[in-house]
Amino acid sequence: MTQTPMNGQDARMEKFDPRMGAFDAVMWDVEDDPMLRSVIVLVVTLDDEPDPEILTERINRMTLDTPKMRQIPIGNPLSLAPPRWHTDPDFDLDYHLRWQRLPRDGGGLANVLALAEQIAEQDFDQSRPLWEATVVTGLADDKSAVIVKLHHAITDGVGGMAMLAVMFDLDPDNPTQFPPLATAPETRPVTALDRVRDAAKYEYESLADRLGSAARAGASYLRRAATDPMATAVSTGEWAQSAARMLAPASGPMSDVMTGRSLLVAFSVAEVELDDLKAAAHSVKGTINDAFMSAVTGGLRRYHERHGSHVDALRVNMPINVRSDGNADGNHWVPARFPIPVNVSDAGARMKQLHPILIQARNEPALGLSDVVYRLLSTMPRPLTTVVAAKLMKCTDVAATNVPGPPMPLFIAGARVLGMIPFAPKGGAAVNIGLLSYAGTAFIGINCDRAAIEDPDDFTDCFISALNDVVALGSRS
Repeated sequence: MTQTPMNGQDARMEKFDPRMGAFDAVMWDVEDDPMLRSVIVLVVTLDDEPDPEILTERINRMTLDTPKMRQIPIGNPLSLAPPRWHTDPDFDLDYHLRWQRLPRDGGGLANVLALAEQIAEQDFDQSRPLWEATVVTGLADDKSAVIVKLHHAITDGVGGMAMLAVMFDLDPDNPTQFPPLATAPETRPVTALDRVRDAAKYEYESLADRLGSAARAGASYLRRAATDPMATAVSTGEWAQSAARMLAPASGPMSDVMTGRSLLVAFSVAEVELDDLKAAAHSVKGTINDAFMSAVTGGLRRYHERHGSHVDALRVNMPINVRSDGNADGNHWVPARFPIPVNVSDAGARMKQLHPILIQARNEPALGLSDVVYRLLSTMPRPLTTVVAAKLMKCTDVAATNVPGPPMPLFIAGARVLGMIPFAPKGGAAVNIGLLSYAGTAFIGINCDRAAIEDPDDFTDCFISALNDVVALGSRS
């Protein structure tokens, strides 16, 4: 097949960096409201100080393996097309990789978390790639930490772990051998007219794609209806009910205690042996996620009771992973937003109560509707996108996420990794509780909004108490 040569202008447009997906674009757009910032923070604790030269080389390699770490989003408020990723012509690794030495014996994890809170509250410079890493040294016993902060538009939690894999070694004395470094990407200068034409081309192709998908879906529906009208009617009714559950409007949080929202954060940590969590789940024929969510809902129940409130349910936002491979690029999850009961005091009974609810959330027939909704939101004017998304996100009481991490011990630039603590974005919720497993331990990062949870230490105590009740189930079985 003969291809028609492109003229110079078309060649430049062909070399454009890729556009954001609809979900990534919405997470970027809603930051017109700073309380909806979508920033992921990972705190990696180390038993020693990493070798600066090796760590710098590994992070540089990561930026070459993951193009978005050298790109910035560029959009046009007058266009329906989502922003494009554009290679930063002034990329400076030293700006993104920072070193901070605390005074000798400058404390431990509490000091690292206090610094991580400050880093999380600071907005990104939107003229630079949306990530940074801070190496914290000078901790007691020569320990150190790496605080990684990246925008959710780059990737999700599962993709982030795949992206960070290049930093790790299995043996400190036998570092991973990598191929030669890739060549740094060249910038691609384009004119304003190029961008307008490219956006128009995108909008035309996107509309054609949506119309084609709708036509194919309609034809498929008609074929099913003709061959099995009863089953088609049932499945259509189930889909409609599922869509109603997912898109149900809300006037505010269901909690009467955690009502405030702000930019202020408080980070805290809980740990539990993964085998203990598995044993607890096995005791009632549940899953690790059932056990985790039993601790989440139990902690929420206790916190509300301590503040004189007795709620039956709260609204949760729980990401459902739809990633089909190990690719670190972009977001591959859909948000499941639904009420979750907090009216049962016994940890085992809560797990049994939660199991079918969590299964339904993961298998909602209308989960695919999320893509349609976010594509629609991504084509709205940015201020309108922010208003609509804020209405959904700020009505969430709690966000909860569970990400599987490396099962074996790892090393970074000669230092052994002691722990990996995730702090997922609040995204309008009062609190986000994230679990990341590493080397047999579940590290749980609690990201509280200080306006919603005025006593974060008390909330953490409530959660840990509920977690201990869950773990106790395994020791009794």
